[in-house]
Amino acid sequence: MKRAFNIIGVAVAALVMEGCIDLEPPSTASGSEGGTQDAGDADGTEDETGSTCGVGCDEPHELRGELMLLVNGRLSSADALYQSNVPLDEAGTYLGPSLHLYDPTRSCDDGTNACRLASLGNLRLDEGLGAISVQDGSLQKFTLRDLAWSPAAGLWAVSFDVKNDEWGVAQLQVDDWTRAGQIGIDRYAIVPGDALSPSTDPCYWQEGVSGLAFLGDELLLGVRGVGGSGIEANGAVFRVDLEVIAQGHCVYPNDVSQDPSYYACDVLCEPWSRFVPQLGIAGDMAPDAQAADLLGVVRSENAEIMPLERQVLYRMSAPADGEEYSEPVAEGIVAEGIVPGLDIEGLARIGGRLYGVDVLGKVYLFDEEGRRVTEHDDLGPLFPDHELSLRIRGATRVVVDEG
Repeated sequence: MKRAFNIIGVAVAALVMEGCIDLEPPSTASGSEGGTQDAGDADGTEDETGSTCGVGCDEPHELRGELMLLVNGRLSSADALYQSNVPLDEAGTYLGPSLHLYDPTRSCDDGTNACRLASLGNLRLDEGLGAISVQDGSLQKFTLRDLAWSPAAGLWAVSFDVKNDEWGVAQLQVDDWTRAGQIGIDRYAIVPGDALSPSTDPCYWQEGVSGLAFLGDELLLGVRGVGGSGIEANGAVFRVDLEVIAQGHCVYPNDVSQDPSYYACDVLCEPWSRFVPQLGIAGDMAPDAQAADLLGVVRSENAEIMPLERQVLYRMSAPADGEEYSEPVAEGIVAEGIVPGLDIEGLARIGGRLYGVDVLGKVYLFDEEGRRVTEHDDLGPLFPDHELSLRIRGATRVVVDEG
């Protein structure tokens, strides 16, 4: 949790908000650091995806229509432990995770798959996330874990503040979908609370938040079946209360940092669908073909329940009237040989077909009629030094029109 936040017993249940701050979305600077360079290559030289995204670049791309949007959550270099964002001139500010557009059906004139992928840019991590986050150095490791988009609500993400060990829900701002640019972000961290208190946000202590999707106008968040400190290990899907986010950020008396740009104003997560223990969303979610139910990529944490190298597609419906949550049902569509840690992390329905993408950029097609999963494409080699600096952490469907 954020080191400045004090929790004593179940006292958080009685948190009183000192004040709500309705912040304007952070502005985005003109130009961009592109999305495929590592932390040691921010000089504006051309990378293998054809982007010259040094600071100030403004690279157009040709991808239009219904596309998959991917997030690479790990910019790194040989001397950086784990993930390290690209420093900007101002101390404590960074270019963060990179976003990429992908057309799984496009044919390239040169016979490769390079024309299918384009950079949309990087997150700009600066004072828009608050002066305290700039000062405490937490933006260096700040990352995203999934994406969700809808025409009405725009682009959203699961955020993770690695330094302070805090999950959040973030709204992203893309000024121009037809070219690479710096992407704005407004983050709402989940409010801490005692694990035993019924008033604590049920997403707060989760160790494995891994999925995000819109079903109609509902934003839904999925977690693995690993639980967390003091909570059960049931995987689950939660409804995110966007009305809470509309209130802006709030300051709490027992947050000694008194950070006015960090925490949401109330509980964000409400139960929606619930798995048995040690089973849950280990990847991503997307609407079914009729946009009536939610489909999710599921993994077991226990080999006695399901082989550990297997991921299965499950169907989740909205809770019935009077019920707190629904029970997921397996679809019978299975991906075998998916090593833990290399999960199918992204899921998106493009042109009516369901595609998944794993951590290292391998793309899968979920054949819902044939009930099978097949390899479709491999994006990994399109990213420089991809074994070190590529970790796909989610995907979503977007529609890009002419600018």
